[in-house]
Amino acid sequence: MATVIPFQAVHYNGTCATDLDRLITPPYDVISPRQQDAFYRSHPRNMIRLVLGKEYPDDHEGSNRYSRAAFTLKSWLDAGIMLRRERPVMTVYQMEFDLPDGGRRLIDGIIALVKVDEYGKGKVLPHEKTYKGPKQEQLKLLRNCRAHFTPIHALFPDADQEIVKIYERFIRRTPDLQARDTDGAVHRTWSFEDEEAVKAIQSILDNKSLFIADGHHRYETSLAYREEVLASGNSVPSKGHEYVMMYLTAMSHPGLTILPAHRMVKGLADFHVEGILAKIDPYFHVKKYTYTDRESAVGIFAEQVTPYAQVGGMFAMAVAKENAIWTLRLKSPDAVGSLIDESIPPALRDFDVTLLREVIMGHGLGLDRGNHEGMIEYSPSVAETVERVSNAQVQVAFLLNPTRVEQVQTAAELGHKLPHKSTYFFPKTASGLILNVM
Repeated sequence: MATVIPFQAVHYNGTCATDLDRLITPPYDVISPRQQDAFYRSHPRNMIRLVLGKEYPDDHEGSNRYSRAAFTLKSWLDAGIMLRRERPVMTVYQMEFDLPDGGRRLIDGIIALVKVDEYGKGKVLPHEKTYKGPKQEQLKLLRNCRAHFTPIHALFPDADQEIVKIYERFIRRTPDLQARDTDGAVHRTWSFEDEEAVKAIQSILDNKSLFIADGHHRYETSLAYREEVLASGNSVPSKGHEYVMMYLTAMSHPGLTILPAHRMVKGLADFHVEGILAKIDPYFHVKKYTYTDRESAVGIFAEQVTPYAQVGGMFAMAVAKENAIWTLRLKSPDAVGSLIDESIPPALRDFDVTLLREVIMGHGLGLDRGNHEGMIEYSPSVAETVERVSNAQVQVAFLLNPTRVEQVQTAAELGHKLPHKSTYFFPKTASGLILNVM
């Protein structure tokens, strides 16, 4: 089963610890070039210099964003800007955040190290596919820095809240660290050494599977790094290469939030809305709605698509330079069976992400299943998606309801990966709050 251990956590020290709002960032893969620039300007010790450093024209093998990150990390540790705890700890990590449609939630869990194993072998299970490019970039960063800057988010079954009951006493005191990110979410941590609590958590998790929620690329990168170290024959006393930092939350936590990952497609050689509609018309009820502005487009989605969140089979499509949204409602799951890859288990064939990928984008758009890296962009925001397609920054966009947590669990337990970016867990864990330096 999953092996979970405490570790000597690293975090900002001294005056920096009181200025965390200007030091933390989101995970690297949700940072835009504009945000990268803003983080660079916000503070000379902002974590952006480690997680997503800038590239320059004269970069080369010996001097690049990865080597600069390693140098910066070492200098911050040597100068005491960052502090390594003397004893191994587990850390309670809590996020308080606003929901996109109103309301405020809390989610909390444990940051610890988890032994890296091939999927399934150590009971760490994925649920979605990954891209090659991001893994290559993350591997270069891990090789140079030998550190994890952002915890991977993973879920575990805990219907009786056994682990929550163990750590809830630690969050009654003042947080060790607290920061507000650029989206307004508040991040808090409480580290603890209590051996009895640590052993109790380890004992419970020893019998659990861990389902990766967010961070598939980083987990697979850590696996590749471990294999590199083992193949090199180098002895690493700390065994740091065998573990990865994770944020572990209960699958049944009331604060667990999954947003949809809407698809925006570009780079199509020959796209016409009439063509895709003709191909999918036999399988979907199609209705066209015109909109006057972004807000009315969001309203159409909320009124026509959102009510199908628990039922499934309802999508929306927007096309560049067309102030219109087409709703696509599946006529019959059985009718599209021949269009779906036969390797996909029957239990997953009626998932919205499967229908969108296989029937609408595959059959309707003619998009190759395995050769579209760089053609698809993702956003959890209907407003942003509509704006980008209205401005013709992309050719066509598809909007859908979020994948449900029980669907994530089903896919993972069946050992089948859903399409890329099938989920958007929200909010994102912060980079720079808690680090693991090997």
